[in-house]
Amino acid sequence: MFLKILCATDLNLASNEAIKKAVQIAHQYNSKIIMLNVHEEFMTKEEMGMLRVSTDAMKSEFEKTSLNAKNEMIESLKILHAEDIHVKYLIKEGRSNEVICKEAEREKADLIIMGVSEKNIISNFIFRSTASYVIEHVDIPVLVVPINNK
Repeated sequence: MFLKILCATDLNLASNEAIKKAVQIAHQYNSKIIMLNVHEEFMTKEEMGMLRVSTDAMKSEFEKTSLNAKNEMIESLKILHAEDIHVKYLIKEGRSNEVICKEAEREKADLIIMGVSEKNIISNFIFRSTASYVIEHVDIPVLVVPINNK
């Protein structure tokens, strides 16, 4: 049913619930997982030019951040004993909501899994959360996993 699952994660400890759910479903349906981590904090070339920031320095910083993010995703899956699942790792820059939708389409994902904080679920939807944007802009199922903030 779900051949490719896109699991969007911000790599905080609480988002592990979404990763756990992705692993459970992947085991159940023999699915592939696409782990996606998006960084909004990096500047565009135009922004760097305006601020006179070295593009080489920023590129180096993004590469370090990307390597750390990939290692964190690998470690999260190792803890969940997901060695038998085919996993692809994507680290992208841009607005999370737009990148998730674009990558889901590009990768031909059948399901998107992402976490949302229970504590902020109402305010997230009022203020156009990433999850609500994704739900409105894709034509595939989106599983939003509540993350317990206790």
